Amino acid sequence: MTQWLDILREKNDLAGQLSEKIPRFLAYEALTLDQARRLHAFLEQHALEMRALAEDIGAVDLAEVLHEAAAALDRIFADLAHSAALKVAELEQRETRSGFKPKLVYN
Repeated sequence: MTQWLDILREKNDLAGQLSEKIPRFLAYEALTLDQARRLHAFLEQHALEMRALAEDIGAVDLAEVLHEAAAALDRIFADLAHSAALKVAELEQRETRSGFKPKLVYN
């Protein structure tokens, strides 16, 4: 049980950090399509990993609070990935309408 608790704490810390930073990043006016795509891929990978972890925890006889925590974290990561996917779609649509392809700028 301690191993599951440690993993959930780690995922919870990451979810907290990402939940604070990702909305600001997605709202950044100069965000490029390439950056949004890479962010979406990053978040989608974490969402998939969290989904697998939640399923693994669901298959083990643990305290209900751990099952609930895993499910809540699964939703958080899925929501973050979905938000990034929406931003990618918005930027793709904007790029298609304008015919303008911005230069990639890396800081």
